[in-house]
Amino acid sequence: MLLIGSRAIRHHFPEFRAPRDWDLIGSEEEIARLDRALPRLTHPTLAPEKACYAYQSVLVEVVNTALVPYWASVSAAFAHEPTIEDPVLGVLHIPPPGFLLLTKQCGLIYHLIHWHKNLEDLYFLRDRIPSIPPHVAAFLPHALSDSRRIFADTHQKDAGSPEPCHPSSRGPLNQALHRELHGRLKLGEIAALEEPRAWEGFPEQTGAERRERMIDLFAEETMVMGAERSLRPLEEGEEKEKSHPEGELTRWALRTLITSSMPEGLRYFGVNYYREIMERVPRGWLMRVADREGEA
Repeated sequence: MLLIGSRAIRHHFPEFRAPRDWDLIGSEEEIARLDRALPRLTHPTLAPEKACYAYQSVLVEVVNTALVPYWASVSAAFAHEPTIEDPVLGVLHIPPPGFLLLTKQCGLIYHLIHWHKNLEDLYFLRDRIPSIPPHVAAFLPHALSDSRRIFADTHQKDAGSPEPCHPSSRGPLNQALHRELHGRLKLGEIAALEEPRAWEGFPEQTGAERRERMIDLFAEETMVMGAERSLRPLEEGEEKEKSHPEGELTRWALRTLITSSMPEGLRYFGVNYYREIMERVPRGWLMRVADREGEA
């Protein structure tokens, strides 16, 4: 079987956080063997390609390679990687660190339950992996496709989250307010949004300039979405003291932007430049809209 997730990361990097469960990829035969050794867990929401077990009070999840061709190809590609052996789970192959990085990266444009923890894991790996070998990088488009298979349908049905002003997204509830906030929270002489073809990635500028202006655009949109949330009238019984502080609003807004209905490429830009975008957001930005409080 193939071991992925936090236990595989900790094998490569012992300083990584303590793992909570086992994430495995196995064949039907390997799953049948586990059925004889461990109690299988069932749940109505369990993905059909997964078998789950309780082992030493820890959850074990095994993806069946017979049901997911992508994972069958991954298991075959890493069948000769280093192994560890568990007395019950058996021999477990450990994929290269670069592949574990890809698995952390590909789900972050969707509404994951432990989103910020997964983001921290991604940056832990990025800080330690200088490059990804070509044979591992070749799995990237397939990893993206598998994440799409798992999450995209539910993601498209989630229409309750606030949205940015990207032309293909569902859009903000109050377009006029949204544009006004862009003017108030701009980082340069004009709001990044006002530049030609901004949401197309500023194609008329050079590579480095495009990247920097895209970071500006994401930072401005983050502040605008955070401001929209802060300006909404308090609901009945809600106390002013329970309103969100600026830092929490910023984190919430950037996550909401990254997991919005914008095109995937833009959302992955937000993942890959998360730290740069957060650093670009100036402290005290919320005070620029304090006079509009309660008018959203």
